[in-house]
Amino acid sequence: MLLFKEAKGDIVIDGRRYPLHRQKVFILSPNASVKLLIHSDDPADYYYIPFQALQAAADLGHFAPAELKCPDELSVMHFNTLIEKVHEMKKKQLSGIRLYAMEANILFQELLVALFKNAVHEQKPDYSQAITLTLDYMEQNYRFPVTREKLAEMAGMSADYYSRVFRKKTGKSPMEYLTEIRINQARQLLVQSGDSFRSIAHSVGFSDEFYFSRKFKATTGRSPTAYVKQIRYSEKIASLKHLPTGHLIALGIEPYAAIINNAYPVTSRFRNTITVGDSMPDLEKLMAVKPDLIVTCESRDFGKSPKEKMFDHIAPTVTLPFFQNWRIHFQTVAKIVGKEKEANDWLEHYERKAETIRKQIKQKIGDDTVLIVGIGDGKMCVYGQRNIGTVLYGDLQLAVPKGAEEIAHYKEIYLEDLFAFEADRILLTSYKHDGTADMDHAIRNEASALFANKQWRALKAVRNRAVYCMYDSRHLYTCYSSLSHDLLLDKAHQLFMPESSK
Repeated sequence: MLLFKEAKGDIVIDGRRYPLHRQKVFILSPNASVKLLIHSDDPADYYYIPFQALQAAADLGHFAPAELKCPDELSVMHFNTLIEKVHEMKKKQLSGIRLYAMEANILFQELLVALFKNAVHEQKPDYSQAITLTLDYMEQNYRFPVTREKLAEMAGMSADYYSRVFRKKTGKSPMEYLTEIRINQARQLLVQSGDSFRSIAHSVGFSDEFYFSRKFKATTGRSPTAYVKQIRYSEKIASLKHLPTGHLIALGIEPYAAIINNAYPVTSRFRNTITVGDSMPDLEKLMAVKPDLIVTCESRDFGKSPKEKMFDHIAPTVTLPFFQNWRIHFQTVAKIVGKEKEANDWLEHYERKAETIRKQIKQKIGDDTVLIVGIGDGKMCVYGQRNIGTVLYGDLQLAVPKGAEEIAHYKEIYLEDLFAFEADRILLTSYKHDGTADMDHAIRNEASALFANKQWRALKAVRNRAVYCMYDSRHLYTCYSSLSHDLLLDKAHQLFMPESSK
């Protein structure tokens, strides 16, 4: 595939000449004869993307080259959006992370499908989809200069017609919508970063802090200074995941509103917290409680659902990145609620406690490897470096069994897979517990079947009676939060040092 952002000249494909100019896309077959004739005095800016198209062969388990039946030159409705996808593909492909590389492949296939649909069906422009594309563009590029004319060009409409269609879909003009995005981002930075108003204004796309302050007050009803004071001393904090809930509790704060279920037992002890859902937030309930601040965290799939995109319209929302260290999560939450000193004191106490327990356990078990196995309803996993692993392998420095160091979060396995780890000791905990009594019963049954299984009894750790059970604790210890980690230190001391605990 060749994507020309800028070029003057011609491209000759199998003897057929095509003029080159801005925003041209060509697909070249593997055996095509191609000549690129670009004017030497003019700049050329284009992407060259090699790819293979395969189809299942008659011989099962094998693939063969597939023929793509499409014209050499493809028409493009939203070229700028296409380039955005290419940039995202490149970033993911070069990240070195397998999951991101897979996502890059998916993005490329989506790109091909969109191009081929236009080429084959010559469909009429989908203006609703075009508006959605510009909305996504504003969400991703609010920091940079964005004009109505540029958005209209992306949508394939005149500027006036684009504005009318946009207002009909959103109830706002394009620039009003962009300002709202920028103000929502600024609200997050005001409560998180501690940067100057000037710096925040520039980082979200405003030319100066004075214009930013006027727009901020017009949108929120408060100046940036008054807004920060209100958040710092507010008790109306809604936590939409157990992870930030654990951090708030460690800071001595019971959330004003939260997701509450028995999977994370500490939430069932809340006396004054308003329930806004048991697994996912109910938007109507969340809007009804009118929080001053929402705290949540990314999921493993990294994408925001349409529901999650609505949070910013209810209250400023702080989203903790999935791959960020829990200590940074903790300090971020502490900074938002004005408890930075308390967080630093808590962490100092945690480090001292971890060091004491680490020395005691290491003296007891030496360099024995410890495997963390999760039991679910008909499922089993090995936990890796995150959650329980960050405490056992990180803070307590227990030896990691071979193969477990390659598991970032967790990996589902079968019973026979446990032999490959050759673990000296096994810690049994819960896996994907939904907080119900039925799941308690199912996990107990799974554990009973496991203990009766000949393969299980043949494992080295089992033969040596070095199995430690805490699968009855649901996700009290597996949440990636300061509270759970502190509780896990005590639990590890109890399990590995039973005499000392007594």
